[in-house]
Amino acid sequence: MQSKLAWTNNELEDLLRQLDVALEASGIGIWQHNLRRNQTRWDEQLQRLYGVKKGEHDVVWLESVHPEDCAEASAIFEEAIANKSDYASQFRIIRPGGEVRHVRSRAKYFIDGKGEECFIGAEWDVSEDVQRNEQLAGEREAVEKSRGEAKYAAEHDHLTGLKNRRAFDEAFARLATGVDDVAALCHIDIDRFKEINDRFGHAGGDAILQHVASALSRVVAGDEIAARLGGDEFAILAPQCHSERVGVLIDKVRQELSIPFNLGGEAVTVEFSAGIAHAHGAQITALLASSDIALYEAKNNGRSRDQLFTPTLAERLNQEKQLLQDLRNALRLGEIVPFYQVQVEARGFSICGLEALARWQSPKGLRAPGDFLPVAAAHGLMEPIDDAILRRVLFDIKRWAMADIAVPRVSVNLSAARLADPRLLDKLRSLAIPAGRLSFELIETIFLDTLSNQIKDNIRQIRELGIEIEIDDLGSGHASLIGLVELRPDRVKIDRHLVSPVLGSETQRRLISSLIDIARTLDMIVVAEGVETMEHATVLAELGVDVLQGFAFGRPEPAVAVIRRLLDQHQVHTLPVRQI
Repeated sequence: MQSKLAWTNNELEDLLRQLDVALEASGIGIWQHNLRRNQTRWDEQLQRLYGVKKGEHDVVWLESVHPEDCAEASAIFEEAIANKSDYASQFRIIRPGGEVRHVRSRAKYFIDGKGEECFIGAEWDVSEDVQRNEQLAGEREAVEKSRGEAKYAAEHDHLTGLKNRRAFDEAFARLATGVDDVAALCHIDIDRFKEINDRFGHAGGDAILQHVASALSRVVAGDEIAARLGGDEFAILAPQCHSERVGVLIDKVRQELSIPFNLGGEAVTVEFSAGIAHAHGAQITALLASSDIALYEAKNNGRSRDQLFTPTLAERLNQEKQLLQDLRNALRLGEIVPFYQVQVEARGFSICGLEALARWQSPKGLRAPGDFLPVAAAHGLMEPIDDAILRRVLFDIKRWAMADIAVPRVSVNLSAARLADPRLLDKLRSLAIPAGRLSFELIETIFLDTLSNQIKDNIRQIRELGIEIEIDDLGSGHASLIGLVELRPDRVKIDRHLVSPVLGSETQRRLISSLIDIARTLDMIVVAEGVETMEHATVLAELGVDVLQGFAFGRPEPAVAVIRRLLDQHQVHTLPVRQI
């Protein structure tokens, strides 16, 4: 029996040594707390963990716990005591040298051999785990932040911070289209943004875009979305709202932008055009196209205005698109031709000139300029129309000359934009224009107050080609005296709105007489247009007008009709061609 007991003791000592080795290898320390005595005993491993001097068996545990963790750690232990339940906690300790370590603690409630309540537990250092977890958490946070930044960048315009086109399209696609759903959309375009860019540079343009974006951000609320669709184009999307709400938003934006904005030391007020559309149910999917149509109309009608989309508007614009396509085909097929209106000498009424006016000889019938020129101007087709008329005029002049018909000078309209074209002279030289037979009638003459060097150079070279220059609408306010002095045209036209009331108004006659005196001072020939009756012709001749043009002497007519009139005239009187 004694032998068996010795063997058992040896075996137990072996097990204890193995346990010590295992605990030492694992870094786990053991503690026991007697509740009645309020004593805590630590083993050597736990003493090493806490940095407590060897030999001290009764310790005050909370003296080593980090002050910030003390209250929570104590409360968890007190709860385990109160409930006589398992204990689990993690906290920081401060070692004697000031080093902070993270400790995990686990314990079980039991009653020892003396019948006293105790807890026995184990603790181990988890600082490396905590640090690793903190590092992983930091990395996860960085990844999430990076993803968030990438998502933000993918959904927002980098310059203005508004939602970008992609995010706007996604939000638009998510709109419900149930029968009771409604949405409103406003399409915004900054007026004359190109002029801002040209004047203040791209940095100035960017500042304006940011200024507008800030105004939009301040007025939207709730689930309304303000977005920059690209360039100087913005949008406000208002789910579950009618157009009235968008109208309110636009008014607020205009109020915001009415406050002058400092740009390069100048106070600049930003104006914009807006197209508004609203729809119900499945029609919501067409909102973007509808608001775009409304915006197009707003800009065409003078800018700085709002336009609400209507089906009638869409129908009219569809007709305009068809007209534009037909007009392009007409240019390709040579259907844009000149009709000529004669100009006569105020004394004797002999034909001394022609004005070439654009007409469209459509298969459906002759179309007047008012039917197609506004569309042409809006879509950049004036240059090809001008070219078509000029080429046909030159063809007619050559044909008349070959038939031995005396050809008077022909006036052809030229827009201000073309006069500023640096390629204009090369194009004119390629046409072999006969000297003394052509005159360019400048329209949109408000530009004359500030003649650019390019325009001045083009005018000089046009005259060197033997082409004369005349100004339209003298007295209308478009052609100023400053411009006349600067340009010194060969001829000026008195506006038809001044000519029409001349019979019954002495004031009107004095006004025309004054304009004639100015023209004489500048050595210009005076043409009166809109001469409707022979009475008009007589009065205007007495006032000193040189040339008359109007229905009293003939309406615009095709080249074949003009030939007959020239042949019927026994002798064609032309005004002397000024020597350049």
